[in-house]
Amino acid sequence: MAKVFLLGMPGSGKSTLGSKVAANLGVDFFDLDTLIENHEKCSIAEIFEQKGEQHFRETERKLLQAVIENSENFILATGGGTPCFYDNLHKMRSSGITVFIDPSLESIVERLSKTNIDQRPKLKDVDLKSTLIETYQIRLPFYSKANHTFSGVSANEQSLIKYIKSAI
Repeated sequence: MAKVFLLGMPGSGKSTLGSKVAANLGVDFFDLDTLIENHEKCSIAEIFEQKGEQHFRETERKLLQAVIENSENFILATGGGTPCFYDNLHKMRSSGITVFIDPSLESIVERLSKTNIDQRPKLKDVDLKSTLIETYQIRLPFYSKANHTFSGVSANEQSLIKYIKSAI
């Protein structure tokens, strides 16, 4: 097996797909945002509100490094901004396989509209679609450096399992 890092926008399905694929392959699954919440003992929204984005990004970098150093075979769902800060993308690329999950904007908007958007500090109190478009444009140069991209209808569990099996 290998170290597999799932990259993509909030609501792209990284956590949902990642947990299913990890279960299918019999490897550990980690969600970086969940690791951060457990470490900080509060929600991402509370971290941003109480300690600021800088603290969040530093904690994110530290916990990403800890997973890389302490685990061998896993699938990790990163936060949407993880590859865009510090040397996180380089660390992931040099440690394993990076996969960009890139469904349509419409499907992301649909998924996010069914969640508690207040728990997503970068998407709270904004026009969701226009913010997602702007954020996507900023992050795409980072995401596009992934080893592989699953876009549109190919961003599903079976295609991801097939790809990971062939890559390892």
